[in-house]
Amino acid sequence: MKISIITITYNSASYLPDTISSIRAQSYPDLEFIVVDGGSTDGTLDIIKSNADIISNWVSEPDNGISDAFNKGIRMATGDVIGIINSDDMLAANALFTINERIEDDTDVFYGNVENFGDDIDKTYVTKPGELSGLYVSMTLIHPAVFVRKSAYDKYGVFNLDYKCCMDRDLLLRMYSNGAKFQYVDETLARYRHGGINQRTYVTTTVVEGEKISIEYGMSKPKAKLITAKKRLRFTLRSMVLNTSIGRKLRARKYKSQG
Repeated sequence: MKISIITITYNSASYLPDTISSIRAQSYPDLEFIVVDGGSTDGTLDIIKSNADIISNWVSEPDNGISDAFNKGIRMATGDVIGIINSDDMLAANALFTINERIEDDTDVFYGNVENFGDDIDKTYVTKPGELSGLYVSMTLIHPAVFVRKSAYDKYGVFNLDYKCCMDRDLLLRMYSNGAKFQYVDETLARYRHGGINQRTYVTTTVVEGEKISIEYGMSKPKAKLITAKKRLRFTLRSMVLNTSIGRKLRARKYKSQG
């Protein structure tokens, strides 16, 4: 089974080598690795060019945001299954072999666990996804550990350009609510680095987009706004705690914002 991995980049020279190394280490025989760059100026292109032996196809040009870059990669992909590993994340060891061996013939969306790491946490830890029905409220899956059949994108559509942070939740909820088959495997498929755009813009963008998505998929406006208020309060209180000496000791625990 051919698997396509898409990595989108923009001035990603600091972390991109780690991402590429994790993909190179898979040693999976039928791999297509696509890099979609937004016009980097920091040496990212030199890294891409120096790894031409593992990168099947790449493009560097301005885009209209993350969703647009994702969609470019999907259009370029020719694999049976597509995974998206951003330029600050990594594939877990043997992830592609796990997908090939475990995915069922009628599965549209295959997903698993992630290992969390980053400068703002003391040690790594594994996060498992939540219930699929929870997508109506927040993002309960972890996008780097989600792999989608090309045929599912053809059937249900790609990422909505209107969303800057919650495009993954919107896509997966669209698929789930329209009958796509999801398959979970209790294996670590990706490594997720803390500190990405979704965390930096949580209050200003993520929760706002999340409220819009909940309403679009049937939640009442009062309930959606109440959930938004609770998310903002929880995030604010957590941020206050984490800025204390005690809070810094808690950073080894689960710390993941959800839209």
